[in-house]
Amino acid sequence: MNTTTKKTAPCTPGILTFSMVAAAAVVLALPMLLHGPLAQGHDATEHINFARHFSEQFWRGELCPRWLAGMNRGLGSPTFFVFPPFPSYVYALLEPAGKILHFNAFNMGEFLALLGSGLCASLWLSTMASQRVACTGAILYMLMPYHLAVDYYRRTALPECWAFVWMPLVLYFSARAMRRERVYLPGLALAYAFLILSHLITVFIFSLIPLAAALTLSAQGQKVKSALRIAGGMVLGTGLSCFYLVPALFHARYFPASRLYPWSFVQDNLIAIGTPLHAGGFVHAISLTVLAMIALGGLCSVIVFAKGGKDSKTKVLFWLAVCVIPVFLMFRLSFPVWKMCPLLFAAIQFPWRLNIVLCLAVLSMVTVFLSEAPRLPRWSQALSLVLVVTLIVPWFMAYGDIWRRYRMEAAYPAEAVPLVPHVDDHDGWFSAWSPPGIDERKAIDASTGPQVRFLTGEGTANVLLWKPRHIEFQANSATGGWVMIRQFYYPSWRAALVGPDKASPDQTLGIDIKAAMPEGLLELQVPPGRQQIQLEIPIGRAERIGYWISVIFAFLCAGVAWRQRRESRNLPRLPSPNCRASETAR
Repeated sequence: MNTTTKKTAPCTPGILTFSMVAAAAVVLALPMLLHGPLAQGHDATEHINFARHFSEQFWRGELCPRWLAGMNRGLGSPTFFVFPPFPSYVYALLEPAGKILHFNAFNMGEFLALLGSGLCASLWLSTMASQRVACTGAILYMLMPYHLAVDYYRRTALPECWAFVWMPLVLYFSARAMRRERVYLPGLALAYAFLILSHLITVFIFSLIPLAAALTLSAQGQKVKSALRIAGGMVLGTGLSCFYLVPALFHARYFPASRLYPWSFVQDNLIAIGTPLHAGGFVHAISLTVLAMIALGGLCSVIVFAKGGKDSKTKVLFWLAVCVIPVFLMFRLSFPVWKMCPLLFAAIQFPWRLNIVLCLAVLSMVTVFLSEAPRLPRWSQALSLVLVVTLIVPWFMAYGDIWRRYRMEAAYPAEAVPLVPHVDDHDGWFSAWSPPGIDERKAIDASTGPQVRFLTGEGTANVLLWKPRHIEFQANSATGGWVMIRQFYYPSWRAALVGPDKASPDQTLGIDIKAAMPEGLLELQVPPGRQQIQLEIPIGRAERIGYWISVIFAFLCAGVAWRQRRESRNLPRLPSPNCRASETAR
């Protein structure tokens, strides 16, 4: 056993590799660390608002905030019934340390997402290449234009940035599962659970890749077993995340994506063949990124097919096959497919999100090429490296363009650029869940009024309790009437008459709720007399089921970890191909 351990040790990235990846992450995230997200970043204000209101309720004792009572200038938001919570948990946990050590918790969370993607990529790449190649590949992964320039800076797509962390980690533990290494199953389960808690759309796009890799890249006679082991880990991860996933799937019906983006939106975000190189715009920038990535992956594949070994060719062929459908769906030629599959549009929304598959595929191809490069003749090796580096140069140019954007924003007058940290009413999902026909301006104007007020009849209303998901007030009216509550309408709200005036203190009488239009706030009819009314979004069946599934699977995962740890002591660990190559070289 000791001998085996010594042989497999070189396969795991060491402190030097992690240090180099961390140093590169600091350089690439420097604009974010110094200045915060771009003020014109697509989702910057949205994620800052979500994180701050989530953290506020978290530190008040609500471990899983779903209704953000402070959003939309105090009118509330149900976004976290479906929105993934992991990035906001990171912010909440960093915030106390940030106040003490004087750093911005949001900026630091963004940096950790980039750093984590590099570290996890180095782990995954170490299963197929040497430490040096794995380190190089991890740095290139962080530098990829769609990952860094588009998602990280121009979009500030924080959930998707965290997905870039977990995808290579899932692939790393999948590779370990193929070789039945120690405690691979709990690691795979946790990585997949974090992916679900970070970005469900990425889960939809990515989940078949580890299974396909097992069926393609595993040793003969182990393909089905490897796929079943990986599927088991993914099932465990799904169970761990059910405290979020089950309620999210239940509430998704109240968040129709069709209200966010019309069908014309899909066509406008597809890549058109023959677009002039000088054309501007966000989609055009992504188009150039896709074409450059395809060129790089194609070049590396050709070289590997010409001079590489059998295993290397198999890996490259696998990732080429993985790319075919995503690349096709990003071009305008695929528009009829999108029209025929409305569920595909609802699940992905932005066709260019499929770049995440292209990033993983090209990273793997480049890694295999760098591993095979020393076997090439010197002139061929030099020429190949020059061509590959030439195609990577635009990645550095995209990073330089980010600095230019920060300088442009700094040159604007202060009043011309919104101060992102002070925006408190932006909710990117508002159009999906808000009542149809709402007037947003009138809704925001209503946020400055009383928390509860009579719309018809005469009476007084005194607020007794005002908490997220739970409101109580006392109404006193001789005639009764319609009352408006300063929280947005959402179908899960329930209202009831409670209090000592009932036949029993525990007795309640349900009251119908509707949306007060055009404000879109809660409205209900109060009977005459002195009444105590309670409104709440109760913890429903979906939340309870989700919590219990997560608890059960947490114990199950701990049991699997204990069992695998015991079994692994008696099983020889199979070294990865690059380890065997290293031993042969020695």
